[in-house]
Amino acid sequence: MGGSPPSAPTTVMPAPTAPTLYQSVVPLESYKQAAEQLGRIQKSTDVVQGQRYLEVGTPAEVGARQAGRRALEAAAYLSAVPTGDQYMAQTTGRTGQFAPLQKAAQENLTEAQKEYAAALKKIGEKPPSTVTETPSWAQSTVT
Repeated sequence: MGGSPPSAPTTVMPAPTAPTLYQSVVPLESYKQAAEQLGRIQKSTDVVQGQRYLEVGTPAEVGARQAGRRALEAAAYLSAVPTGDQYMAQTTGRTGQFAPLQKAAQENLTEAQKEYAAALKKIGEKPPSTVTETPSWAQSTVT
């Protein structure tokens, strides 16, 4: 059917333009305000942390309580280990069948008691405060 032959596509390229550069300047005052805000947050966090230490204890005190519980747990387990049965010994001829279990339970108790004693020595320790000095990024570098 009649028609004109297809023509080659034409591409139009705009003339190149110089790039636009943007520069933002953040004044030192903004950094100082951010540092002051950070300081206020750290101080309020320190107050809340102090309240928590009064309510539940310092991490060292909490650890000492946990170590005490583990020592009591080990002592309870050791006391529950059977010491042997006279009837069983007479009928089977086996004596001291629970000796390995008793030995392991005793070692576990001894270790728990050592950990508890070490934890008690740390009770007076209080973690360092989270409040810091003004950060270096908020101080003027111009002298």
